[in-house]
Amino acid sequence: MTVTVVAMTSINDDEPLALAEYFRVTGPLLERAGAKIKKSFHINEVVVGHRPAKTVFIVEYPDKAAVDMVFGSQEYQDVIPSRDLAFSEYNVTIAADDSQASEDFASAE
Repeated sequence: MTVTVVAMTSINDDEPLALAEYFRVTGPLLERAGAKIKKSFHINEVVVGHRPAKTVFIVEYPDKAAVDMVFGSQEYQDVIPSRDLAFSEYNVTIAADDSQASEDFASAE
């Protein structure tokens, strides 16, 4: 079953080389994992609260093992220092599809 990952990021404009290095490494990792960036959003306005990030990426992975392969790989571990320079904000979460969870619950009854 596919897994949806939500990455909430803010790029550090003062570190373009670190950003380029991060994408140089992570692009092929995502490809090998079969992951695809499905959508990206730029946060234009906050109605309530604080802006958590400037950009949100929705990435679809074929399964949880693919997510673990990317983030657990030595290549990803090695690029973390570049990531930390390239982004002032970087949070990655796995999102649950409530409609799928409802279907799974209903079928379990």
